[in-house]
Amino acid sequence: MAKSMLSKSSKNKQGTVGVGYFEKWRRSISVKETSSILAHIQKQKHFNEREASRVVRDVAAALDFLHTKGIAHRDLKPENILCESPEKVSPVKICDFDLGSGVKLNNSCTPITTPELTTPCGSAEYMAPEVVEVFRDEATFYDKRCDLWSLGVVLYIMLSGYPPFVGHCGTDCGWDRGEVCRVCQNKLFESIQEGKYEFPDKDWAHISPEAKDLISKLLVRDAKQRLSAAQVLQHPWVQGQAPERGLPTPQVLQRNSSTMDLTLFAAEAIALNRQLSQREEDELAQSSESLAGGLCSVRLSPPCKSRLARRRALAQAGRSSDPEPCPTPAAL
Repeated sequence: MAKSMLSKSSKNKQGTVGVGYFEKWRRSISVKETSSILAHIQKQKHFNEREASRVVRDVAAALDFLHTKGIAHRDLKPENILCESPEKVSPVKICDFDLGSGVKLNNSCTPITTPELTTPCGSAEYMAPEVVEVFRDEATFYDKRCDLWSLGVVLYIMLSGYPPFVGHCGTDCGWDRGEVCRVCQNKLFESIQEGKYEFPDKDWAHISPEAKDLISKLLVRDAKQRLSAAQVLQHPWVQGQAPERGLPTPQVLQRNSSTMDLTLFAAEAIALNRQLSQREEDELAQSSESLAGGLCSVRLSPPCKSRLARRRALAQAGRSSDPEPCPTPAAL
């Protein structure tokens, strides 16, 4: 991929996923799309840690299967995690393998555990530090462990309603609406490469220590120290120790969605007002030009040459030439 600026979601194909003999796998990812995980959570009145842990379990199981075959998804994000049931958050399946790294397997199906990947791609907020480094020409390759970083970001959002790493230039550049902004992108990438994130007490005080522990072992800057998909499945929080404690995620997502809708509405209203104002100015300018053209086309003659002016001049001259009347006796 040409290393041009990334928008919030950027795609590029590198190979194809080898699914020729994966009939079982093919069936496992063929689901009737209901909604993505965050859209589904947003519609719920209640959502708790136990449900979030089941989502992580399903995604980790899918990644474990892929990774043992030497395949990296490379675009794991909430939009690519689909809920099977309209009533329940889990089970879920991952979809959209357009960016999946493809490998050829031999007849014995020997897995390739760490294929080297050289094309930086994916969605900006979910890109692992090593992918960012390849994008910035600071490294030459990365591997399937980038998917586990993305899973950590997804888990952080499921528990809080907002991402751990953000970048914004402070202007209405359109980055929040999916548009391209180099400054925002660089700020986001710097935040990801630093690998620094927080668990603010305001939002995380009631989140279990086990959930935070899992996140801290996924959002590890050094990919070699990051948990594997198989290790995620063995984590106590995924194994059933997640509490059924309610999370504010549905309300946060609804609020953020409403704010974004209002922002988009305001931007569209401003654009419409500008168009109307410009149209009024154009119409006024055209009217002025038409009036000026009409006046020029009348071509009025000077007042001294009009017939009325000549008649008045003749009448005035006649009155001036009349003799003065003789005085009457009464006037003497």
